[in-house]
Amino acid sequence: MTTTDSIRKYLEDRFLFEFDDSITPDTDLFKAGVIDSFGYVRMMKFLESEFSVKITSEDILTNVFVSLNAIDGFVQKKISAS
Repeated sequence: MTTTDSIRKYLEDRFLFEFDDSITPDTDLFKAGVIDSFGYVRMMKFLESEFSVKITSEDILTNVFVSLNAIDGFVQKKISAS
């Protein structure tokens, strides 16, 4: 399973929606009402445990990962850096 697939499955299972024509991998999940700040924090914890990456407070403050593609890109960058 790719990182994209894992993240997609987590988001769909945790937030009870499916990516489709109206919610695409580029959709802002906050604006679409799919995720809130509490869900965002839980997602960060999932990413750390699932992919063994460390997400710093600086990462969170300087980047807001709002779409599947942005989240996956961030994880790929973190994995490459480690």
